[in-house]
Amino acid sequence: MEMKHGEGDCTMHRTAGPGFSSLPEGCIVDVLSRTSPRDACRVSAVASAFLSAAESDALWESFLPSDYREIIARSSEPLSWHHFSSKKELFFTLSDSHLLIDGGKKSFWIDKRSGKKCYMLASRELTIVWGDTPHYWEWTSLPESRFAEVASLQAVCWFEIRGKINTCLLSPTTNYAAYLVFQAEHSYGFEDIPIESSIRILGNETTTKVICLATYKSESEEAEHDLEHEYLSIEDVRSWINDNLSQLYSSPGNSLLGFDDVKTWMNNNLMKLFVSQEHQEPSASMRSDLSYPKKREDNWFEIELGEFFIEGGEDMELEMTLMEVKAGHWKNGLIVEGIEIRPKGNL
Repeated sequence: MEMKHGEGDCTMHRTAGPGFSSLPEGCIVDVLSRTSPRDACRVSAVASAFLSAAESDALWESFLPSDYREIIARSSEPLSWHHFSSKKELFFTLSDSHLLIDGGKKSFWIDKRSGKKCYMLASRELTIVWGDTPHYWEWTSLPESRFAEVASLQAVCWFEIRGKINTCLLSPTTNYAAYLVFQAEHSYGFEDIPIESSIRILGNETTTKVICLATYKSESEEAEHDLEHEYLSIEDVRSWINDNLSQLYSSPGNSLLGFDDVKTWMNNNLMKLFVSQEHQEPSASMRSDLSYPKKREDNWFEIELGEFFIEGGEDMELEMTLMEVKAGHWKNGLIVEGIEIRPKGNL
């Protein structure tokens, strides 16, 4: 470092030396590959000297799963990694969309932040007790689902769903969580009923938790819903009857209430009464000892079944279970899309 003194000031000059940007591109790629896809994009945005390395196939190949070619080959869609102009394009395609694999019974994508592997097991890939009996469960199609079929609960007392996946399919050194993905807008029988969920890896301890599948509207959603629907309470019915049937005892000079008047009013208003009762929230408040579902960006609901850590190198079966067999009452209306497995804390 050289110091020069000028009149009335002191100016310091640093002797320029070789900087990080002067390193060979291969070295920069090696350094960036030890970060994350998100960090690599940020670096290229603020430092033009890193742009070439941050866009290179060598870097984005390191962010892709090592078995991405095999996974793409299992796709139900006509897709080949050769069709992409760069590995970066392939990475963002696999993170922005869900690739159907294994005959459409699984969905695969990679987490955009970390590059970790994510899966959803379709409801057809799950073991659902009574799932093959149409009286209890029906299989139907929904345009909002990524799968060809979803399981629609008709009526069961014994509610049990199991899903399995081999740990070798998941990314190593990763904390994962499993989530049931479902719709429950017209469900019945799940209100504040504890559902037992568990995660078990062969040879390890089983982790359990208690969840609830009932969905509750937020205050803003409930207010918006009330504005869209005109509801009629039982008190409204009682008040109308008291007010109008008194005309039957009116003096002869007054017109009596006729049967057609009653019939017309009933036809116009009883449906409002039924709708209002159907949409009433359960009388019990949300219990602090239960975990409740959250609404996703794709408008499905999800509830965490549990979490687990993948060390890497294991070739064991992971089983995810949810069950309710103790309450002894009927449950219906639930629509199950599948069980999603993704890194904990990422959506």
